[in-house]
Amino acid sequence: MGIAAILEFFKRLFFSRHNDACITSVLLVCKANFCRSPMAEGMLRQQLLERGLSKHTRVDSSGTHVHRGGQRPDARARKMLLPSGIDIARLRSRSIQLADFVAFDYILVMDNGNYESLLAVCPEQYQHKIALIMSFAPQVSVSEVPDPYYSNQAGFQQVYTFLEQAIDGLVGSIEKNHDLSD
Repeated sequence: MGIAAILEFFKRLFFSRHNDACITSVLLVCKANFCRSPMAEGMLRQQLLERGLSKHTRVDSSGTHVHRGGQRPDARARKMLLPSGIDIARLRSRSIQLADFVAFDYILVMDNGNYESLLAVCPEQYQHKIALIMSFAPQVSVSEVPDPYYSNQAGFQQVYTFLEQAIDGLVGSIEKNHDLSD
């Protein structure tokens, strides 16, 4: 079975209609799937739940350069989200897979390095799905979410602030573009 056939199989598997409700899917990507993308995954899941859209939207996260798969998110990232009622302790790191390019409608990266890494491995017909997450927050004067790994808690706070605005814009876009409002 060739790569095109495998990709088509996953396309049919993940994009089939279930109970006449179109499933929308979002993959959030950073370098190690340890800080930013798990934070974004938890924050997006929470906002979708609060807006009644969680049953229509599948959310996951991955990394471009995951050295140890199966790790829990950084303790500082988990600590940053807990006051908002978001618990990401159950999430585990994983590497981006070829099937992800077929399976997800939105593949949102944190920075230009992640963007370039994905373009290098993504089949051309799916490259239109890849975007910087901050493109959903045009009111913010930054295009990238900085990696807080070598930072202090203030770095994680900055990531939270940027992601909060981007995710709000993303959920609004999903709601509008996929006609998911109740």
